[in-house]
Amino acid sequence: MNPRLLVIERHHLGDAVIALPFLRVACVHRETHVFCKPGVAAFLAAAAPQARITACPEWRDVFRQLPRLGAEDAAVCAWPDTRAHLAMRQSGAGTRIGPRVAAGNFYGAAQPWRRRRLLLGRLAGRLLGLTGSLLTRPLDRAPQGQTHGQNWTQIARALGWEPDFSFPWLPVSPAPQPFQAFVTSCRTAGKRVVAVHAGGRLATKRWPIENFETLLGKFFPQNRMAVALIAAPGEPCPRPRADDQRVFESPDPIGLAAIFAGADGALCNDSFAAHLAAAVGLPTVTIFGSGDPAWFAPFANAHLAVATDACPHRPCVDRCVQPSFLCLESVSIRLVEEKLSAMFPHAFGKSPT
Repeated sequence: MNPRLLVIERHHLGDAVIALPFLRVACVHRETHVFCKPGVAAFLAAAAPQARITACPEWRDVFRQLPRLGAEDAAVCAWPDTRAHLAMRQSGAGTRIGPRVAAGNFYGAAQPWRRRRLLLGRLAGRLLGLTGSLLTRPLDRAPQGQTHGQNWTQIARALGWEPDFSFPWLPVSPAPQPFQAFVTSCRTAGKRVVAVHAGGRLATKRWPIENFETLLGKFFPQNRMAVALIAAPGEPCPRPRADDQRVFESPDPIGLAAIFAGADGALCNDSFAAHLAAAVGLPTVTIFGSGDPAWFAPFANAHLAVATDACPHRPCVDRCVQPSFLCLESVSIRLVEEKLSAMFPHAFGKSPT
């Protein structure tokens, strides 16, 4: 039996997408077991079918269901989280790799409530470390900074591997026939198709719908870009403003990946959708509000991230202290248009080939 690998990734769907290049190579080398939240489990089961996926609603569920690993096995986590580090040690894994709990590894460490969590994590780590090291291979972000995806690259290299970044990062089914027909007709007319997803898990990440509709009414028609508007359950969706703009339902993440894979580019908020679009190889303009693109820009698309420094508290990790969402209000339509204009730098305004 191959050595085993425990992966702890108890964050959100976008973070699960970021982990896929690591998981793909991990499944080649080891029997891989991923602990994640229930809302992520179904997606990972489809996106990383060779991995064993366990849904853990709470941290106590992680500790209850830990596999019994041995000295030849490994456990990893890409977050500086003492709870994950303790679980890795409790599993018995002989190799335990992840970023240590330190300010340079901690997202939003400058915020008061994050500083408190950092201090508590460091204190807990020191106390628990009295009975044995939590990590056998503690890691640190590069001094010049790195994205969360590069955390996974560090972990892979510590295990002697390279992540598999070839597109697409997950199995992609054919898009629904109505979407395929729409894309074919648009390309026949010499137009590129941009998938627009205006949703986001939190209000601090959603650019105003009226701003998207302004783009739909002027920028896209002027530049001969057709638009596939993606309507997901419970998510806001702009109204079409031209004949070559159509709304398509996306009931689940795998269906959304199929739509993205058929488009030429994407416009999204800082969300799971942006990371999924990048994961199928699309140039993706991403609008950041409370988040920091230096940490979470979609893969290979940092140059298309839109963000401002108008709010001194960004990244607030979605605990806004302003009277309104200044981070989003300061992102102008002009800034987004500039990034959309850079989406196809060698053929902007020309017919797709």
